[in-house]
Amino acid sequence: MAVIGDDLLDESVSVPHPKQEEEEEESRDVAQTKKESEPVEATPDLSNLTFQVVNTLREWYVLASDSIANLLEGRLLQQPAHDLWLLGRYYELGDTAGEQALQGQQAQQPPASSWVAGYPPAILKDFSRLIWCTYRSQYPPIAPSAFTTDSGWGCMLRAGQTLLAQAMQLHYFGRDWDFDWDSTADKDVLRRQQYIDIVKQFFDDYSSSSLFSIHRMASFGKQFEGKDIGQWFGPYGTAAIIRELAQRSDHDLSIYTTTDGVVYLADICEPEFKPTLILVATMLGIDRVNPVYYPFIQASLTLPQSAGIAGGRPSSALYFAGFQGDELIYLDPHYTRPAVLQKQNDMYEQADLATYSCNTPRRLALSRLDPCMVFGYYCGTLEALIDLRSRIDLLADDGMTTIMSFDNGNSPEASKVDSVSRGSSSHSRNTDQAAGGASLLVKLPPSPGGSSGSNGVMVEDDGGDNGSECDAVASHSEEEWVTDI
Repeated sequence: MAVIGDDLLDESVSVPHPKQEEEEEESRDVAQTKKESEPVEATPDLSNLTFQVVNTLREWYVLASDSIANLLEGRLLQQPAHDLWLLGRYYELGDTAGEQALQGQQAQQPPASSWVAGYPPAILKDFSRLIWCTYRSQYPPIAPSAFTTDSGWGCMLRAGQTLLAQAMQLHYFGRDWDFDWDSTADKDVLRRQQYIDIVKQFFDDYSSSSLFSIHRMASFGKQFEGKDIGQWFGPYGTAAIIRELAQRSDHDLSIYTTTDGVVYLADICEPEFKPTLILVATMLGIDRVNPVYYPFIQASLTLPQSAGIAGGRPSSALYFAGFQGDELIYLDPHYTRPAVLQKQNDMYEQADLATYSCNTPRRLALSRLDPCMVFGYYCGTLEALIDLRSRIDLLADDGMTTIMSFDNGNSPEASKVDSVSRGSSSHSRNTDQAAGGASLLVKLPPSPGGSSGSNGVMVEDDGGDNGSECDAVASHSEEEWVTDI
């Protein structure tokens, strides 16, 4: 056996004692355990940071552009109108509105005479109950594309989602509703579950509960409107997609669409009436809205059946829920947020769905509207439908230029009302009652354009003779004739 001489040993290398090795191993294990137990600093998500920066820049851009436009139009320092409407509800702000709105907010809000004056808590609470659908990111790709965000192209689809969401709230909750998220009372628990169910219908995935997800809407756009995923959608295409999705799902809200402004009542009421959202896609000018339609746009938002308007400014879709003076109050879908993940309803915290609510109303002058838009009207009962017709007729009788009319017969085209309903509806009516044979006395408040001169309007059947009127209605083609927003 060869023996290594001491002169060949490297004195810089020390051979540890076995006991010393064991102690060092234990020391390393303790250090590793301590390191794993320490909180790990989260690595910033670059995509989220990018969208946050874009959202902030857009916020400043909107404020700046609106302020400049209002300055040029001489409205920046005008006293705001004292009357405000929000989805058929009237608020009288009065001369002290500024003081009420600024209680506890003096440091944050400008004076009441400013164009961006704050609102009283009652209005903010009502506004915050609107479901706000915006751009989302980090969701599963929209097949067959690779899009994981609709930022930059899905604004009209989001505005349509927002309109539909308000109709669903009217359908399930009515106009007056509220609940305590943390309450264990049966009423609050039920309403919370219903609210979550509504919001989940607009989640961004292919889940069976996401009936009106951006994935399904964009896919149907390709199938029915010839729109590729990633292309801008117009108001007519958005309304048609909502109709098709509702028709193919097990939904108890029917969708009726019209592009020529004529609502054929027989299409809605036969074979039986079901709660219906009427979508009127229209174009009210070329580059800008013709001022002759301003009064009707405002009057439309005062109707109790109003579910809002999906429209916008040129090249930018918005959802309009009300108005103050000659400015419309809107929700802006152009803010990108991470998609909310699916989980059991009882596992959602209020913070999980906070991005579906907004407490900052914005206003846009009527003169800055894009002429392409979709008007939404929710009729939960046959009486509500008759009442809507009566109110529209009253506006026309008062000399207002309206965008819609009613015909007792069937549309020359195939019916556009979906025939799928979940369970039996307490609102169903006999066909004879829907088509006529009995008069309905509908109590109406004064017309938004002035006094109607009567407390009631008698609506009678015209015998169903609609031949000449139907012949005069020219049906539009199925092409996307409405300019994209």
